[in-house]
Amino acid sequence: MPFISSNKKIVIKTFGLIFIIFILILLLFDKIIMPFYIHHNKEVILPDIIGKSISESQTLLKSKDLKLIIEDKKPDVTVPPNVVLIQNPSPNSVVRKGRRVYVILSTNENPEFVPSIIGNSEREATIKLNNIGLKIGFIERDFSSYFPEGVVINQSPLSGARLKKGELVNITVSLGKIPDEVIVPDVENKNLEIAKKDIEKSGLKIRNIHKLVKNDLLPNTILGIVFENDVISSGTLLKPGDSVDIYISKIDTTLLNDN
Repeated sequence: MPFISSNKKIVIKTFGLIFIIFILILLLFDKIIMPFYIHHNKEVILPDIIGKSISESQTLLKSKDLKLIIEDKKPDVTVPPNVVLIQNPSPNSVVRKGRRVYVILSTNENPEFVPSIIGNSEREATIKLNNIGLKIGFIERDFSSYFPEGVVINQSPLSGARLKKGELVNITVSLGKIPDEVIVPDVENKNLEIAKKDIEKSGLKIRNIHKLVKNDLLPNTILGIVFENDVISSGTLLKPGDSVDIYISKIDTTLLNDN
């Protein structure tokens, strides 16, 4: 074996030690330092935005790379509108960047108590609801042995319920006492929506709506009424509550596509 001087041995050991230290540093950097840095860099402390305005909260969260989502609004007379009342996750939580922060904002719009409109005329009920910011929704019509024709006999929701401004109250309007017979109204060539109201006012019900191609008519024009598989004309006498089928026009869209 060739002779190796003591100086060369020291140099070799030194380089070996340096190499080992270098490997250990790489392992430390790869396994501990980098994961910690990456993990730490992707998480932030959620700021406290309770009591702050929506615009201030959005700016603050955006600076932390967080997203504000309005979950609901709650009436609160102690603070101005559009102030954060509740946030989720809670303030000072550690969250990942890009996290959605859900908030409930204050509003001055107190829910309205639905008044009783049973016994009012359809017009009176509409005015009463409009005066408090509510609207008439779907209108059904039915016979009543107690309430005269044109009077509201039922409502949904009932009085005492709470609704936000602009929400709807559905009503049932009396057709008067149940007659022995009702007359089929003249709805031929009328628009579907107008015809539906006339048929319901007469005390009849619509069971099915069928469409037939009639390119020379506007869509949804009434073509005819069928009762128990027979075509009937206006003026025909039926029993209250009988159901009829109506036929309406439609356009052949394949002709439009060909053009």
